[in-house]
Amino acid sequence: MDQDVVNSLGNLKLTKEEEEDIVITNSNSSEIFEECSLSLFGRLLSDRHQNLRAVKNTLKAAWKMGSDLRIVEVGNNILQFKLGSRYQLEWVERSGPWNFDNNLLLLCRWWKGLTSKNITFSHSLFWVQIWHLPFENMTENIGRDIGSKIGRVLEVDKRAIQTDQAKFLRIRVEVQIDKPLRRGGYVKNDEGGRFWVDLRYERLPTLCYRCGILGHDEKHCQGSSLEQLSRRQYGEWLKASGVLKFGDEKEKLKE
Repeated sequence: MDQDVVNSLGNLKLTKEEEEDIVITNSNSSEIFEECSLSLFGRLLSDRHQNLRAVKNTLKAAWKMGSDLRIVEVGNNILQFKLGSRYQLEWVERSGPWNFDNNLLLLCRWWKGLTSKNITFSHSLFWVQIWHLPFENMTENIGRDIGSKIGRVLEVDKRAIQTDQAKFLRIRVEVQIDKPLRRGGYVKNDEGGRFWVDLRYERLPTLCYRCGILGHDEKHCQGSSLEQLSRRQYGEWLKASGVLKFGDEKEKLKE
């Protein structure tokens, strides 16, 4: 409905009064800007109607921030998460991805001029595990090299390298949500060696095993070819079976 209104505006002939600019005073206080700067905006990646009240209650229970967290509906099925500190905001981003009823919660930070109409959700942060690397290649730089082919790399989990597990590298990457999920890739080293690495995604929500795109399942897939329909190209093996835990940071959330 909103898009129809936007499209119709192009055909409207504005009155003289409507053409005049409405000048507003810059009365934004520092408190308003601080509140916005500590906000995240989110929307569920789902083509079905969701109970936003249930979503809010579930996330409040999961994040355990008490009165520091306020969740406001701002239109177009978008929620504004008003947090109490920069640490809390970064914790929510770092601890994701989050989901409700197996539907991915897409998040973005506030920027000046943001509205419920011009906001876009094109990427989601995931912790990705890189499996079957040669032992000599279990390094931060190689993790970044491989991760750059998935999306923008934000972090390589050094703790996963330094602890007593050497099964995989763990990287945090921005994944584009409207493209098929990358399953792995061939890696070529300086000596001409070539080998395949598997990618596994932590907390992977609803994924179509036909086309590999997030946000719908096989029953609701409209983009699969006949070849894809005859054989699954994706599966449960893309989901990381275990998540490394390095202590409990919840006590820091109210700092």
